[in-house]
Amino acid sequence: MKNMIINGVEESKFSIGIEETIEIDTAPGGEPMDYRDLNEMIHEAIENNYKNIVLNNVCGQRFIGAALQGDINIEINGIPGNDLGIFMDGPKIRVNGNCEDQSGNTMNQGKMIIDGDGGDVIGLSSRGGTIYVKGDVGYRVGIHMKEYKDKFPVIIVGGTAKDF
Repeated sequence: MKNMIINGVEESKFSIGIEETIEIDTAPGGEPMDYRDLNEMIHEAIENNYKNIVLNNVCGQRFIGAALQGDINIEINGIPGNDLGIFMDGPKIRVNGNCEDQSGNTMNQGKMIIDGDGGDVIGLSSRGGTIYVKGDVGYRVGIHMKEYKDKFPVIIVGGTAKDF
């Protein structure tokens, strides 16, 4: 296993087949990093041809996966903040835990798998893609979802949803 430094933070890198995976500790020293710094690191990893990104110790950082396009996989260990995957167009995000509000906001394409509970307004204004939530979801889930051309947004909830 090799280590590399991105923006002063050490990450481990290892191969899975021919694709590279990078792990990023989002709370180095126990203090959660600012969401802007985290998202900059994600974009930098993608620019360096990483297709698989594992985020550890996520604690409320917003806008993870914002406007990402293409064949990218993000695995999140922890609880991401609001607007997870906003404007996403193609990537796959897996959350090993719960997530906060507005996940999948205006999502165009891709897949989001939440292995816990989801917050309010999941899938707000989504135009495509699929969101799976293993547990319960909050209020107003799927509001303003709309089919667009050949895209059909889908939300599947394993638990219950609160009132509209």
